[in-house]
Amino acid sequence: MTRNTITLKAGLLALVGVLNLPLACAAGASATSVEQLVAINGAQKALETAVAGIENQVRQQVVASLLQQNGGRPLTPQQQTAVDKAVPGIGVVLRQEMGWPKMKDAYIKLYQDQLSQAEVERLTKLYQDPSYVTLMQKMGVINQQSAQLVSQKLPTITQRIQPVLEDALKQALGQ
Repeated sequence: MTRNTITLKAGLLALVGVLNLPLACAAGASATSVEQLVAINGAQKALETAVAGIENQVRQQVVASLLQQNGGRPLTPQQQTAVDKAVPGIGVVLRQEMGWPKMKDAYIKLYQDQLSQAEVERLTKLYQDPSYVTLMQKMGVINQQSAQLVSQKLPTITQRIQPVLEDALKQALGQ
């Protein structure tokens, strides 16, 4: 092998390395570092809270449907018993299918696909900062109270929307 051939090969290898550098830098974070991040950032708790919220929504929808079937009258004891038996069973299915043990790997992959190793390390450090933790707790309260403010407005909004919807329906039907 001549010296020029060796230099050319070395140059090509260096070029390939440089061309692959953006891909290497864009590669996701390690599973271990992402696991550490999701262990401290509340992802598991947020998922469990969401699943509990879905279970509660299912209960409300089932009860509302039965109330409608009853013409607005309260649930019969049999209906209430059925709701009390069915909804926890639905909750079990939700937790089995959407619980942390089943979703953890998908969360890890999601984080890996979106975050670089440096970003994961920066977030991990941030989530371990006591002042940040305090701030996020306050933000949680603010978000919860904001949601309550919005929900307090819903009855008024619904009353105001109803005539608009009725008018649009009448116009659509040519009345």
